[in-house]
Amino acid sequence: PAARRCLMVLGSAPCRRRIRVFFFALSALLWTPEGEGLVQLPLTLPGQRGLEGVLQGETATNCYNLTFSDEAIRELVWWEQGRLVLRLEPCVGRPHLKASVYGCPSAGGRVVWEYMSEKMKGDIIAQGKELPEKWQWVGDAESLIIDITHRTYYIEVGHYVDGETYMPTYDSVDGQTSYAKYLLEAHILDNAKQPLESANPLKNLCGWDRQVRVRDREIPQTSIFGGFTVSLSDNSTKTEVEWYAPGEGGSTGVENCSVSQDGPYSYQVYVKEITDFVGTSGVDYDLNAAKGVQDSWTYPAGDFVDVIKPPVCPAVSASGEGECTRTTCRVCPIQYPDCPKEFLTNCTEVAVNLAKVKAVLNGTTRPLESFLKEEQRYTMWTSCGLVETSGRITSDRTLQVRPPARDGGWAAIPPEINQGMGPEGKWWEERELNRDVNTGRWYLRLEGLREDRNNVYIINVVAKHIASGETAAYTMLALQLKTAKYKPPELGPSDVALLSSIGGLVLALILIFCLTALFVQRKRLARRATRVRDKR
Repeated sequence: PAARRCLMVLGSAPCRRRIRVFFFALSALLWTPEGEGLVQLPLTLPGQRGLEGVLQGETATNCYNLTFSDEAIRELVWWEQGRLVLRLEPCVGRPHLKASVYGCPSAGGRVVWEYMSEKMKGDIIAQGKELPEKWQWVGDAESLIIDITHRTYYIEVGHYVDGETYMPTYDSVDGQTSYAKYLLEAHILDNAKQPLESANPLKNLCGWDRQVRVRDREIPQTSIFGGFTVSLSDNSTKTEVEWYAPGEGGSTGVENCSVSQDGPYSYQVYVKEITDFVGTSGVDYDLNAAKGVQDSWTYPAGDFVDVIKPPVCPAVSASGEGECTRTTCRVCPIQYPDCPKEFLTNCTEVAVNLAKVKAVLNGTTRPLESFLKEEQRYTMWTSCGLVETSGRITSDRTLQVRPPARDGGWAAIPPEINQGMGPEGKWWEERELNRDVNTGRWYLRLEGLREDRNNVYIINVVAKHIASGETAAYTMLALQLKTAKYKPPELGPSDVALLSSIGGLVLALILIFCLTALFVQRKRLARRATRVRDKR
């Protein structure tokens, strides 16, 4: 009866506490032995690594039981705004998060909470926020915030399926099928005294610009006297990437932002080449059929095949003939300046020009990022995903390719050839990096990245708070290293002036030569005429 009376006056703290006690008691009465035998989901300390899980097969699910102890219940009933925060971080594939109080969803328990369910989408719209596109969240981190009203919760992770775009069976990294790997965290806190973001302070840090950038490279000078540009060798190819330290570079006036953290931090740099995914390698292909001349599994037609069809680029026949092909590549940039097809000097097609693709897609429903964020190939936007699906930069600043999962991943590299770093790799401390005095960004020079095929790379950085060990990924960078090739020299004002001077000098010399020759010729004729008269 006291609980029923409190339903009418929920504004008072004692009544809210009494309501929570009532619900806890009710959930204890309704609890069934179904939770027995399930993996008990442990609570995660703020900033710590979650519980690792794997899904193998299209119907695979992992269901966890989270039951609060009697001691926890006695504490929780005094919390004004008790919250259970669940966070799922994908490492591979597209794991998806659900929760219930009635049992495991895969066993028939009614789903009460699901990430990006219709109810959650409605709540986002009701709050006046923009609803994210599917490509933005499928295969990315998911979180559920649940009012603590029950003693037992069932948390389940399975593959994301919508029956239309995302089917139960999908290709995963390293040639696997319907394979996913993830980290699952469970935090409890009193939201009246502690912000929700404090469960992962580094990942929710205020005023942090997370974009990874590339520093401008020195552009070789090309002029009429400088000769033509040649491709740099692997050993001399250098690219510098830069980033802000956590808590720096972003807006200082972020609304409702209350998480701050002091360093120091260390960083890992990850690189993955995706050249074969965004275009062909040395072959022409039929854009209408999107099929390469060589085996498609060796040289895929490319993710942007639909982008470089007419009218942006000219049509190509099934036999590979037409404009902007191997036979007409030199005039293609002139006649079709917006066409993203890119050729080398010998007119072999290598990859699309990402800058032109981005311009073509500007204002459409498919931005460039939606093509590059491909969870079936890699997970380059979470900390554990970078470890599981990407190569990394070693202590000598070169790229170390990750062995396939079937061979053991990073653990398969013998310590004697892994520079003594172990499976965790090289963490760059701030004292080992350079800092731009103008922007305040840290930067690191990468060596050995190939640029002989208009190579495309995804680059990202992970920051680690040294004291707590928490990690957070930056926003990945798509970088294209265009292959240097011969171009007809462009004449600048100085070149034109110099050519005019040389031309004038040459013309003057020719004129002097002609006048001198004419003078000599006339003088010789005059001498001959004088000799003839003398003989007479």
